[in-house]
Amino acid sequence: MKNFFRIPMQFFGEDGDGGTQSAGAAAQADGGATNPNPDPAPQGDGQQKTEPAPTGKTFSQEDVDKIVAERLARQQKKFDTEKEEAAKLAKMNAEDKAKYAAEKREKELTAREAEIQRKELRFEALNILEENKLPAKLVDCVDLTSAETSKASIEALKTAWSEALTAAVDARLKSNPPAYGGGNNTKTDSFFEGFGQ
Repeated sequence: MKNFFRIPMQFFGEDGDGGTQSAGAAAQADGGATNPNPDPAPQGDGQQKTEPAPTGKTFSQEDVDKIVAERLARQQKKFDTEKEEAAKLAKMNAEDKAKYAAEKREKELTAREAEIQRKELRFEALNILEENKLPAKLVDCVDLTSAETSKASIEALKTAWSEALTAAVDARLKSNPPAYGGGNNTKTDSFFEGFGQ
């Protein structure tokens, strides 16, 4: 009776690599007999079970060819652009090269500033939508070109949202009300007979 309630705690422990110990390792730690092959193949016809193939996305040869062709086209376009720029720079003198580099930096900075401004306007629009208890998904409908256009878009969304919500609630209230108790509230109902109706 003493060994009846004994639970091998090593069976529930973790081994060094973070996984759980196998039943054979738990039995060995418990002092029991171990089987050298903890998961033997079933006896019988001698055929081994094959594990099913992993269920990942498979590509046909056409898919692979298309992916490779697209990748090569992108790389070729990038190479051609760099080659044209190198040829253009080779024709320029030192003063023109410096002017061209400054213009290129200016364009990159302008693009970065525009992206930062768009992100700031999006964040601000999300805050305004949250304050007005409007869904955050509506931020995709907001014009994020400037602060004024953002606020005007949000006001238009707020008005349209409240009108649509009011119309939906009114339509719902005008529908037929449900029959209470399934429509069987008559004097012959056994439940109501006790109330003396």
